[in-house]
Amino acid sequence: MAELKFDPKNPNYQYIATEEEATPVLERLAQEKMVAVDLEATDLDPFTSTILTVQIGTKDISYIFDTRKITFKDYEPFKKLMESPKVLKILHNAKFDYKMIKLQFGVEITNIYDTMLAEGVLTAGLGNSLSLQATTLRRLNYQMSKDVRETFKNFASTLTKSQLEYGAIDTLILFPLFETQWPLLQKDGLIKTAKLEFAVTGVVGDMELNGIYIDQKRWREIIKSLTEERSKTASEFQEMIRPYYNINQMDMFSGVADAINMNSQIQLMDLFNNRLGVEIPSTGVGILSVLNHPVAKKLLEYRANEKLISAFGEGLLEKINPKTKRVHPEFQQLRTSTGRFACNNPNLQQIPRNSEKAPFRECFTPEPGYKLVTADYSNMEMRVLADLSGDTNFIKALKSGRDIHSYTASLMFNKEYSADFKKKYPDLRQAAKTIGFGLIYGMGPSRLATQIDVSKAVATDYMDKYFASYPSVRKFLDKMANDAVKNGWSATPGGRKRWYRRPEKNDPDYEKQIGSIQRQAKNHPIQGTNADATKFALVFLKERIIKDKIDAKITLTVHDEIVCEVREDQAEAWAKVQAEEMVRAGELFIKKVPVASDTFVGDVWEH
Repeated sequence: MAELKFDPKNPNYQYIATEEEATPVLERLAQEKMVAVDLEATDLDPFTSTILTVQIGTKDISYIFDTRKITFKDYEPFKKLMESPKVLKILHNAKFDYKMIKLQFGVEITNIYDTMLAEGVLTAGLGNSLSLQATTLRRLNYQMSKDVRETFKNFASTLTKSQLEYGAIDTLILFPLFETQWPLLQKDGLIKTAKLEFAVTGVVGDMELNGIYIDQKRWREIIKSLTEERSKTASEFQEMIRPYYNINQMDMFSGVADAINMNSQIQLMDLFNNRLGVEIPSTGVGILSVLNHPVAKKLLEYRANEKLISAFGEGLLEKINPKTKRVHPEFQQLRTSTGRFACNNPNLQQIPRNSEKAPFRECFTPEPGYKLVTADYSNMEMRVLADLSGDTNFIKALKSGRDIHSYTASLMFNKEYSADFKKKYPDLRQAAKTIGFGLIYGMGPSRLATQIDVSKAVATDYMDKYFASYPSVRKFLDKMANDAVKNGWSATPGGRKRWYRRPEKNDPDYEKQIGSIQRQAKNHPIQGTNADATKFALVFLKERIIKDKIDAKITLTVHDEIVCEVREDQAEAWAKVQAEEMVRAGELFIKKVPVASDTFVGDVWEH
């Protein structure tokens, strides 16, 4: 645990309010090997807030630049320091500062070390808070006060002593944090993973600033259609169950009253268990989906519409920025334990693939004169599993370019593989596909039985057939599971680690918790490798856009899919580049099977 090299009650700082004072200080700071950077603003939204101060510190002193009095936009000494590849900039939650400074000052921070991301890499899987306050308490045993932060929102004209001291501490504290984290990153072999996260920070900041356009008129048409469909389904449901109830009264609109409230769990349980004579423990989707009863099917249909309306109604349109007319979602690099991106505000990862009744992705369009180029990895997780397990049959199938799920089904059920296998044996292929993806998430026979509507005995037999077809897959998954329990962590080939809290032997939930660790450990190397490849691809794509002077911007990523908005006359050529760079990123980790990326150029986000 590093000790504080400064007095938090009396931090050393210098307040700078003129360009004459600022220029020599910034020139001196440009000679340092590392500086800490932070800023204070009136709000969190870079499009509507105002930056009040920028703090740049060394280990000994924090320089607080009043950016209301010094014009930092296109200010060469500041730009030179922030964009210098020779000076390491330590920040906490660097993406926030990166976005603010780039949008308001036209300066792009490079060579970043983010103490928040470093902490995330060091503690993945443990569920720790990554806030500066929580991280300094955990690493430095120092309790920071964040009370002063709120005072910047309703800011008066003069900075107070407490505000200046608060800003100073936010940079001075980053040096002991860095000194604590760096040896731990080295010890756990996590330098490469941390550097990848730091490198992708600027790309993610750009994605959030870029945003993506939504056709609001088309969006509302879809919601209207779904609302009508929901009402129709609800009426059909009530008609189906009315014979089981003695309902004669009319509702306030002179129609026949509903038999039950479709959103009442108590009334639904009464319907199924007491009136329909179907014994079910709950009305969850997992239970209803395997229930071969028309009422259950109709209820699921109603809920599917209800879910789409509540998730993607007017609420999402309210996220459109009034200044840019685009949505600017937040992409979180380390919200998941595997390193996969999470997305919120709004969560674009929830937007389903286009279907006839809910073609929401058609509403995401480029600006006039541009195209959306969408590329994703083809069967990436299957390729990772084949590569890591080294299974001969699996590798052979992927190398030959066969449809992997059809080929797997042909091995499992002793059928001849053919190009039209999917048409001949759709159920067998679906079973093989469900097992293949399910194993990646640690699925067992009970879950498989539910998903493909067979008995647990049949599901167990199917899984045995799968492992007989790919024997090395079982060995690999079992090794991952057992090693994680033994070591307390699992790792991807790229070195990304995930930690597990191992239960005590006398814990009443010991077996359940061990089973959970084993399931997560089977998934981590596969999903984590996919995340690593996607993040490298984002870095490579930004480099190519700059190097080749392409009129393009990266707008979003969902799992292993990347979307760019590209000028119309450059889109087709860029699509090839996008696929090439994604393959190059994948090949950093996958060596035994080919990596493939499919691209689509169009006027909507879909392929």
